[in-house]
Amino acid sequence: HNHRDLPMGLVFTALVYVSGYIFLIFVAICLACGLYYLAELAEEYTVMTRRIMTWAIAAVLVAHVLLLLLEQHLPYAALAAGFVTHICYLWLLKSFPLLRVASPAFITSLGMLCLSNYLWASHFLAHFHQVTHVLCFFLFNVWLVPFGFFISLSVKETSLPNQQAAMANEVYREGGHFSQKSGILSAFSFVREKRDDMMPSLAKKV
Repeated sequence: HNHRDLPMGLVFTALVYVSGYIFLIFVAICLACGLYYLAELAEEYTVMTRRIMTWAIAAVLVAHVLLLLLEQHLPYAALAAGFVTHICYLWLLKSFPLLRVASPAFITSLGMLCLSNYLWASHFLAHFHQVTHVLCFFLFNVWLVPFGFFISLSVKETSLPNQQAAMANEVYREGGHFSQKSGILSAFSFVREKRDDMMPSLAKKV
């Protein structure tokens, strides 16, 4: 018997699309849960978070030096921009856990991040590489440290020792529960409150 590719029917195609969207929903839920958990850890363990961020920056800087010495085909401009970007991250890390958007360190780091993304994207668009290789390269060398800073947006001044008195007053006013959040955690709390308002019966069960 001759085997040939048969065209997919309407039902089969519909099932593929529906399953694909369900899979994307599951992935989004898993990412949201992981992001919330990491934000909670960053807010609770501020010193450890800063230490991990420092290690991550150092690892990426070492990787840039090795790429410069051993990978001659990579563009020097992109490597230099990436190296300077992570030096700016060390500057930004000095004020951690307080990240002020209007500060020179934050503005410089953001500008260098955009430049680094542009240079590396231009290089990989001009030279063919497997998509998985490009994503893994970007994940470690470009996006790893910014993702750590993004997670750390939930850390605020209330986690510092000199703010404990203010926190105690908030706890007293809240009736023993300190519910103030910031950054990512505030976004999740807002979504949870809206869900409870729209579906009060579900909130009671949960």
